[in-house]
Amino acid sequence: EGFFSIPLPFFSTTYNRAIKARTKVAEALSKVVRERRSESERGERKNDMLGALLDEEAGGGRRFSDEEIVDFLVALLVAGYETTSTTMTLAVKFLTETPLALAQLKEEQEKIKAEKGESESLAWTDYKSMAFTQCVVNETLRVANIIGGIFRRTTSDINIRGYTIPKGWKVFASFRAVHMNDEHFKDARSFNPWRWQSENGAACPPSAFTPFGGGPRLCPGYELARVTLSVFLHHIVTKFSWEPAEEDRLVFFPTTRTQKRYPINVQRRNAAT
Repeated sequence: EGFFSIPLPFFSTTYNRAIKARTKVAEALSKVVRERRSESERGERKNDMLGALLDEEAGGGRRFSDEEIVDFLVALLVAGYETTSTTMTLAVKFLTETPLALAQLKEEQEKIKAEKGESESLAWTDYKSMAFTQCVVNETLRVANIIGGIFRRTTSDINIRGYTIPKGWKVFASFRAVHMNDEHFKDARSFNPWRWQSENGAACPPSAFTPFGGGPRLCPGYELARVTLSVFLHHIVTKFSWEPAEEDRLVFFPTTRTQKRYPINVQRRNAAT
């Protein structure tokens, strides 16, 4: 919320809280970066994201400062954690409001669970067999695209439908406007995972479904996000039942989320239910 608030610490409590929270997170990350840099200088290198940022060769011979690395890691946390956890919440909300979809999803996941041992983990082949689960994931991403759009700058004059966008202008590409367009998705404002089983949904043009962006700036974690969502749905529908604790609704500004974070009452399922 601090990203979209008025940047006046004395007048905006949201902005002030966001700055304090960012400082707290940055201090914790700075400590980790200092420790890892010391290890790296002693020749103890780890093959992970932070290790790559500390590696001068990976940076083209340029040494990133601790401040630059911390700034990158903060952005990574926001982009990779907050978006996925919010999408999980929205998937639960949509499934709760669409009992038939929840029942079909549960049936698919129970079948996968029945073929596994009691303590056996999900395998990649299990994930690839979750056909209806992928429909649910696609529809959740379509209806509640967490990032509503992206800014780009034109590198030359662009002509679109009789209008000219001059070189150097900023353009906002709205994912949500395309995802909610009835020309691409019939009854676009309805949560309908079955649309992805039809020829229209499965064969929609790539430019009409862009929850992770596209082109050279395609989100590098798009497959990880889909796997995380699928594994989460597997465990929550096979191990738990739930009901809404109170009424909640979607809000779309500054990002897509539920107004009250969708509180639910959860019960563990037994083997017979």
